[in-house]
Amino acid sequence: MNNTEWFSIRTLTLPAAAVALLVAFFIVWLVLRVQYSKKWSGVYGDAIFTFILVWKFSVIVTDFKAVIAQPFALLYFNGGTVGVFLGVLAVLLQLWWKQPKLQFDATGVIACSWAIILTQSIYQWLMVLLNDNPANSEVITLVVLSALTIFILWKVTAINYALILYTIGLIMVTYFQPLGLWQMAVGVSIILLILGLSIQGFAKKYEANNY
Repeated sequence: MNNTEWFSIRTLTLPAAAVALLVAFFIVWLVLRVQYSKKWSGVYGDAIFTFILVWKFSVIVTDFKAVIAQPFALLYFNGGTVGVFLGVLAVLLQLWWKQPKLQFDATGVIACSWAIILTQSIYQWLMVLLNDNPANSEVITLVVLSALTIFILWKVTAINYALILYTIGLIMVTYFQPLGLWQMAVGVSIILLILGLSIQGFAKKYEANNY
């Protein structure tokens, strides 16, 4: 989805994409906090913090000269698309590094997998509601992702299949969006699929070590 709108909060102006992402983060954190143990909402919260931190300060990598010339640029700019990918990769590396301590079990796998799916779905829904894009792409995004999320919730019990199915569905939806397949959401979704499958691998390793 194209970002067509901007929102002002006092002196802070944010694109609709940033607002959608922050709201999605909060809703998913709240769902995990209510539905699962505090541990997994904490893991998600730590991942969010890492993502935002890397995304925000990755402007040092993407526009080093501007930051050196004007250090206050760190307050107003971010790493853009590159920063988003760096943030997601940082989360993947963080969970890989901390997985012996986190001890992913079956509940943890389900919680993290649903966090991956819901974060993307809610973000896409909010991008439709907050921006002004072609009506056909908005309807397709809302209807297909809503139906897919509900179908996975009620019918798909194998978590790895759920993640793969959702990723395929999201990629198909992006084909009908203004930016097409070559948009950030596709790359991020693939990385998140890898993350979800990796978490399942962590859980299997944890179970094997405890038998």
